[in-house]
Amino acid sequence: MKQGIIAIAFLLLGACDALPRDPANTSDRIARSHSFTVALTDSSVRAAPEVDRLIREIERRTKARAQWRIGSGELVLQQLDDGTLDLAIGRFTAESPWATDVAFAPALSTTGSKDSPIELKAAMRNGENRWIMTVERASRAITQEAREQ
Repeated sequence: MKQGIIAIAFLLLGACDALPRDPANTSDRIARSHSFTVALTDSSVRAAPEVDRLIREIERRTKARAQWRIGSGELVLQQLDDGTLDLAIGRFTAESPWATDVAFAPALSTTGSKDSPIELKAAMRNGENRWIMTVERASRAITQEAREQ
């Protein structure tokens, strides 16, 4: 009986490595190809130093290189939703119509008024939870680093 419980515990422990999951295998694909695709919703975002820091941190964590794509606005977010793009970075309001279609990482910076803030942040395809967690952790790490400086 005791050996059976130990065997089940090891099986369950081994299964934990697969969580969180990416139904479309984004993280596995990035690990195999050593690259991920990224685009900006607005080209002016490229000047924000947080963008470079975020990309470098994701590259470090994934051991993959960012492959930049050209695009803007709705097209970029549609590509993200379709799964043909891994990461979109832009400035978004709380009322963004994409808030239910994509997963947003924590804000890298905030501008605008207190009543209507505009947040610079990354967006990922909904449901790709392992990839989302990677980007969220990278976002938090660089914002924490900025606060400590």
